[in-house]
Amino acid sequence: MATRPTSPLLLALLIGLLAPPAEAQVRAPTMVGEGEQEPAEEPSPTPPPPRVRERPRGQDEVPLPPVPAPTRAEPVSPPRPPAPKPEARPRAPADARAGSALPATPADLPPPPPPPTATVDLARQIVPVKASWSRIAERWQERRAALREQDAARTSAAEGAILEAKRDLAIENLFMHAASEVRESRRALEANLPGEALARAEFAARLAPDYPDAQLAVARARLARSPREFGPIFAALGAAGGAALRDPYTSRAFLADLLGAGLAALFAASALTIVLLFARCVRLFLHDFHHLPLLRGTAPTQTGFLALVLLSLPLAFGLGPAVGLAVLLLSAWLYLGLAERVVATVALAVLVLLPLAAGGAARLAAWTGGSAEVVHLLEHGAVSDEEAAEIAARVSETPGPPALYAALGRHAKRRGDLDGALRWYAAADPDGREAEVRVNVGNVLFLKGELEGAKAAYLAATDRAGSDLVSLAAAHFNLSRLYLRTADVERSAAALEKARQVDGELVSAMGPAEDDFSANRYLADLPVPAAKIAALAASDGSAEAVREALVARLGGALPRDLWPWVPGVAVALLWLLALVAGRIDPAHACERCGRPACRRCDGLAGSLCGQCVNVFQRRGVVDSRDRLRKEAQVRRHERGERLAVRVLAILGGGAGHVFGGAPGRGFALIAGLSFAWFVIWFWRGVLPPPQPSVYALAGKLVVAVPLAVAIYAFAIRDAFRRTGG
Repeated sequence: MATRPTSPLLLALLIGLLAPPAEAQVRAPTMVGEGEQEPAEEPSPTPPPPRVRERPRGQDEVPLPPVPAPTRAEPVSPPRPPAPKPEARPRAPADARAGSALPATPADLPPPPPPPTATVDLARQIVPVKASWSRIAERWQERRAALREQDAARTSAAEGAILEAKRDLAIENLFMHAASEVRESRRALEANLPGEALARAEFAARLAPDYPDAQLAVARARLARSPREFGPIFAALGAAGGAALRDPYTSRAFLADLLGAGLAALFAASALTIVLLFARCVRLFLHDFHHLPLLRGTAPTQTGFLALVLLSLPLAFGLGPAVGLAVLLLSAWLYLGLAERVVATVALAVLVLLPLAAGGAARLAAWTGGSAEVVHLLEHGAVSDEEAAEIAARVSETPGPPALYAALGRHAKRRGDLDGALRWYAAADPDGREAEVRVNVGNVLFLKGELEGAKAAYLAATDRAGSDLVSLAAAHFNLSRLYLRTADVERSAAALEKARQVDGELVSAMGPAEDDFSANRYLADLPVPAAKIAALAASDGSAEAVREALVARLGGALPRDLWPWVPGVAVALLWLLALVAGRIDPAHACERCGRPACRRCDGLAGSLCGQCVNVFQRRGVVDSRDRLRKEAQVRRHERGERLAVRVLAILGGGAGHVFGGAPGRGFALIAGLSFAWFVIWFWRGVLPPPQPSVYALAGKLVVAVPLAVAIYAFAIRDAFRRTGG
């Protein structure tokens, strides 16, 4: 048949006409950047069921996630660290994907463009306080465990965490932790481990830069490890000296030892000088006492006993040692020379002014146990959260000074309690007159995001700073940081330049704005000024208490209102008595034999007694036997004087000079020797700090013992030289 061959051809043409047009399997190439995915095709409203791609043999089949519907771009949050990438899948060729009906994955979608943000959002955010006191305690225990297990890596990591937490909390000194490390450094030296001792000491110095013992431990460890490297050793000693000046515990304890030993030495020198002058003149006083009108004709033994009883009446009535010494000086006053009277006046004036001087010394040296110590620990030390809560509870019950409120506010701010800091600052400066408090209030408002309030506080601080250059510089510096956050670059630069002109050291210590964004380091915080802490220590009542206690000891039952007027009037009366001493014509010691030379007894007014005049000036008046006996008496007197001076010099240094007729030099030698001995006696300290330094205790002995030996040797040598003839 003719039509049969053409039927298959017609059937193929019919199928081609009825089939839909095919899609293109090859598209134009597109630009793909590094790390970008090719743009996915727009999904159809009703996508077909997902097909499973063919995987290499040996891998599990993982269904593809459904494609989310396209949404509007949301505001972009700060960048986060990239999530871990999923396991790479074999990528199908472009033509295979184009021909397949697979939906696009989220990784294939391009990231939405970031929306426009405000200028302040473009700045880097301030990092809030993340550390805590409990974190320091945990890391400290972890470090101890690592040291026991000899795990150097864990030890180093724990030390770094402790120092980082200390920096985050803006803690200047961890005194207790540093003291523990200093003890461990000494133990390592005793075990002949200089390397470990140096490591411990250096870590202690980093924990508490203002702890002098830590710097001394570094010097000691360096000396043990490298004794020939003098530079680092002297550098550590210099750092220890600077730390001792900054640390009030050390500086005030040293001042207390110095002033306490000095006042005690003056009291000892004054009392001993008056007693020695009286002992030198007591024989003459008893002789003239026998010539009193009511006592003439009485036995000398009876009158002498009565005189001693009268001299002891101040002690019997409980009037105190000062009144008793004044009575002794009054009884010996007429028999003293001019130099002896001047020295005796100085000694009595020391006794009168001693309570006032002791009160001043207490005002300068008192520290432990007062409000000033609490403020200093809050500002420059480390106070735990429990201790801070106890201080706050105590202040809530009994109102404290404004400086304590300011210190509590700064402590709360450094621990991240901004609302609590504002409450304490409001209590410390309710009228807004303190420049440093205004600066700190501005810092808290800055961290809370209240930039306008912070700006007002900084400007108020600049108005109230006056001569306080530190507060003025801090206010301008913080203003520069505030203007920088609001993109006001010109005003920020001007404020920074102003701060640099006022106090360049503060600006240099803070560093550039991009260095540190932590909450406690980005802005310049001001602690309570040292002058206010010193004034707080001086006004805590310790000076008045010391003065009253010393008046009670020196004056005894003498009414407090009469001190120092009565002793002062007594000194004036003594000099009035010296003016009429010539009319009274008291007895004086004979130059040869030492017995009283009295005009009433001998009828003579010379420097010799009647016996010496008859023996040595009048020839032939006495026989040779009496003359020899008198000459032997003169020699015994000379030997006795020489022996008394030397024995007193051996027993009391300058005491021999006072008794031998050199009162000025004797008073100075007694005071110097007493000072050295009191330093040695109170070698542990008059007001020792909570962590006494073994190096300081040894240093006091190293200085005081040679000083005492030198003064003592000079006093004995000079006394023997004076009596050598």
